[in-house]
Amino acid sequence: MSLTLAAPLAPGERLLDGYRPPSGVYDELLGPDGRPREAWLPLLDKLEAAGPQGRELIGRTTEQKLLESGIAFNVHADPDDRQAAWRLDLLPVILDAAAWRELEAGLIQRARLIEAVLQDLYGPQRLLRSGVLPPSLVFGNPEFLHACVGWPSPPKRFLYVYACDIARDPGGGWRVLADQIDAPAGNGWLLASRVALSQGLGELYLESGVRRVASFYARLQSALQAAAPGEDGRIVVLSPGADDPSFFSHAYLARYLGYALVEAADLTERDGQLYLKTLEGLQRVGLVLRKIGGRLADPLNLPNRTGGGTPGLVQAARLGRAVLANGLGSGVLQNRALAGFANDLAETLLGEPAMLREAPAIWLGDPAAREQVLDEAGWVVSRLTARHDPGLTGDRVDPLAALADDDARRRLLAREGHLWIAEQPSPLPTTPAFDGQRLAPVHWAMRAFVAIDDEGCHVLPGGLVRQSPVSGVVGLPNGHGSKDLWVLREPGDSLAPSILGRRLAQVHLRRTGRDLLSRTAEQLFWLGRYTERAETVLRVLRAVSSRLIEDGGADRQPELLEALLAIYLSAGAEDGDDHRRRIGRALERLIYDPEPAYGMRRNLDGARRNATLARGVLSQDGWRILNALFNDRRWRQSRRSVLALPPIDIVNDAIHQLASFAGTAAENMTRNYSWRFLDIGRRLERALEMVALVAALTRPRQGVDETLALTALLEIGDSFMTYRSRYAVAPLPVPVLDLLILDETNPRSLAFQLATLEGHLAALPHDGPYRSPAQRKVLGLLTEVRLIDPDRLAAAEEGAALDAFFARAGAELAPVSDLLGRAYFVLAETPTSTLAMRRGEPAEAGEH
Repeated sequence: MSLTLAAPLAPGERLLDGYRPPSGVYDELLGPDGRPREAWLPLLDKLEAAGPQGRELIGRTTEQKLLESGIAFNVHADPDDRQAAWRLDLLPVILDAAAWRELEAGLIQRARLIEAVLQDLYGPQRLLRSGVLPPSLVFGNPEFLHACVGWPSPPKRFLYVYACDIARDPGGGWRVLADQIDAPAGNGWLLASRVALSQGLGELYLESGVRRVASFYARLQSALQAAAPGEDGRIVVLSPGADDPSFFSHAYLARYLGYALVEAADLTERDGQLYLKTLEGLQRVGLVLRKIGGRLADPLNLPNRTGGGTPGLVQAARLGRAVLANGLGSGVLQNRALAGFANDLAETLLGEPAMLREAPAIWLGDPAAREQVLDEAGWVVSRLTARHDPGLTGDRVDPLAALADDDARRRLLAREGHLWIAEQPSPLPTTPAFDGQRLAPVHWAMRAFVAIDDEGCHVLPGGLVRQSPVSGVVGLPNGHGSKDLWVLREPGDSLAPSILGRRLAQVHLRRTGRDLLSRTAEQLFWLGRYTERAETVLRVLRAVSSRLIEDGGADRQPELLEALLAIYLSAGAEDGDDHRRRIGRALERLIYDPEPAYGMRRNLDGARRNATLARGVLSQDGWRILNALFNDRRWRQSRRSVLALPPIDIVNDAIHQLASFAGTAAENMTRNYSWRFLDIGRRLERALEMVALVAALTRPRQGVDETLALTALLEIGDSFMTYRSRYAVAPLPVPVLDLLILDETNPRSLAFQLATLEGHLAALPHDGPYRSPAQRKVLGLLTEVRLIDPDRLAAAEEGAALDAFFARAGAELAPVSDLLGRAYFVLAETPTSTLAMRRGEPAEAGEH
């Protein structure tokens, strides 16, 4: 959030006092006479009247809403990582209706022009034959997909969504900085920013007269539904995955539109039909809203050297059995490919002059342009069709910078000039932004979005604004924060209807949940395991901390506390003679250190990562609980002495939050495969943890008091009060073992976990009439537990039988995770562990 509180305004001082935009650029706030434009006055007056405390509250609320949304360039990054953070200024850019009409008309014309060019390039190619476009601009472009030329059933249209990076020129007109055509990104960021800012401003937003953006997404949704062939085909959003900087935008858009977010490995082509892999089998896909590059879509039919994509995707599209939005090959006009040609193309194809000017750019396939770039300073060279989305780094590579002399540069450009574009930095306009409690000018440009359907082009009444500290930049600024763009309604305009309201009349009653993606099933399974593991570790931390601080446990029962910590830390990790300090260091490692496999940092990272990936099937409340727990800065403090500052508060808070998440899942999730895999993960992890805890604390240990150990075991197993209500005696081995191992009415017992697991596994799809391998493992162990004679536990505890049972239980439960993975999680072909290794994370057995 850009709003920071400096000294409050002095009496009589205004927000605008001292606002001085630089000369030579267009300022959005001040008119030519130096007075504020009429569109800005209502909002500025209300912000000024709110006072410093009111503005601070607005800023805090907006920041909190952004944090709750999870918006970031890297959804797995530390929330304090400024490079991954999404920064939103409190003050939007405001355009009145007249200014917007001018821009809207230009964007509609631009979308029509691009569609006409694409239809020609992949059809009759008259533009190439007539010389309007040079052949090397097209055929030498790696984004021109020859496999998509001359289809017997050409696409009805290439464009469904078009995005244009655009800025004001010094005279107030609009000029194009880049065309985003292949897989336009950013409308999810725009939505999340609008939601957060509107909730932060509250009444100020409601009274502002701003056009809502819902109508655009309703149009887009209708266009996609109308274009999908048949009635049974699903619509999916195809994303590169969570490592892509635009993943949040893809996921947010998919959730808003109500479509499944998939990756290439989730799709398969069979006999010319495109299918989605689900646990219930293959489901036909009718339309793919594509967020991956066209060249990367199909390794079988396209020049894709990365190995990604869905083999056969081109075949399904060529036969007209699956629609790709945008159409394959549209990336040939990406970025600045039309620079220098747009005016002639508009006259040729549309019979009208281009309404939007081009920012200065020349194509280096032209010999004269090459000489101009070598002779004149100030040109910035980059790839013709490069992507310049927010969050991308290193996207502009100048091939001439590494060459020592002009001769080498000339040879390179003569050989590869058709692949490059040269641009000149041009001045960006300014708009007000908060600098402390005052307004200061900041440079800006924006990305505008257009939806295309059978009725024409529809421009989103807003935009993704990116800020820049300097004026002379090339393309859309990156790395300096964002703003919302408000377009004011004209008198008589009505509010756009909610996207949910307009869908009600089209809904056919369904009860879904059996069509879960295998990738999502895996993410939910590991979410359940990580949250349950975190809760168990927290209960151990609480048991150790309370005894260490309150009971003098380091002196009275050091062996017990070290036995508890040894379950999660390797032996010998904390050496030294002082029990108190050794136990304190072990607690610090489990709480603050990101390295231990069972440490809280690792558990929270795993839970948040899988919750982010499976967010589409989680409730909003469940997501908010986990996101707030992950974002709690107390976990990322430098390691503090738990002896000086006991961690009881953060541990108790985290236990309450995880209990809230479990309750939300139990009460808010429908009983479908999503809920089952989440609960399977929880039950399996709880069973494994209970076996480890009971084995550790019921085994006779030198120096460990049996009663104290059993009391700690009951506390960690959240069963102390149940024991007290049944037995008016100090904890004894047999009743404790009965309660925590054999009692199927105790939701913390091993028997309860096994019975619940067996029920879940029986309800999952599997081949043949027989039980699955995982189900046989669980059922076998459950049968053994049910057949244990409680009267023999007293004898068993004195011998090796009980230890053998715990060893056998752990050995039987450990493979269940892998058995589930082979049966249900391999359908997507890219296991989470592989993705973790690609991110450079350590590969640990059983870790996801």
